[in-house]
Amino acid sequence: MSERIEVPAHEAGVVRVFALDLAPEEAARWRAPEGADPLAAALGADPFDRTYAEVVRLADLGSMPLSTYLAEGYGIGEAELAPLRGRLDALSGHVAVVMSAAFGGAAQPLEVRAPLRLVARLTEEGATTPRRPLPADTARGTLSPAPVPPAPGGTGTARRYLLGTLAIVIAALLLAALLTGGGG
Repeated sequence: MSERIEVPAHEAGVVRVFALDLAPEEAARWRAPEGADPLAAALGADPFDRTYAEVVRLADLGSMPLSTYLAEGYGIGEAELAPLRGRLDALSGHVAVVMSAAFGGAAQPLEVRAPLRLVARLTEEGATTPRRPLPADTARGTLSPAPVPPAPGGTGTARRYLLGTLAIVIAALLLAALLTGGGG
C-alpha cells in the first residue's frame, strides 16, 4: 500500500521525516546510493535532488534524540516539535529526512511506498525581520530622477554630422561651378 502526498509548486521550508523500515545491511545502499536512488524511487519523486535529503542511522546520533537533531540541524521550532517529540524520539533504525528543496520547486504527487512510512511533516522556523525604523535620515536614502531617454533616432550627433557634410559638399559644388564659369 502507498500513501499519496501532494507537494505544491515552489514549496519551501517543509521537512518530512520518514521511518525507514528495513534491515541494517540494506540501509547502506539507501545512505549512499550508487546509480538509481532508492529513496527517490520509494517516494515516487521526479525530479528529486538528493542533496536535500539524507538517510540517518539513528545510532549515529549517539545520545542526541532525533527531535534535537531536527531542531539544531533543520531549524524546526520547539513549538512544532513538542507534540511530536515522543513519536520522533521513539524511532529506531534509520530515518529519511527530506527537505522541500529536494523536489526542485516542481509540483508533484508523491506515492510513498514501503519501506518508507511518513512520521512527521515539519516546518522550518523562518528568520524574523526586525520591524523598527531606520536610525538615521541618511539611511532612508533618496531617489534620483530617472534618466531622460534619448530621443528616437539617436542623440542627433550623427544627423548633425551628415547635414554638416552635405552643406560642405553643396558649397564645394557651387564654388566649383562659379570658378569654372558655369554660373553665367
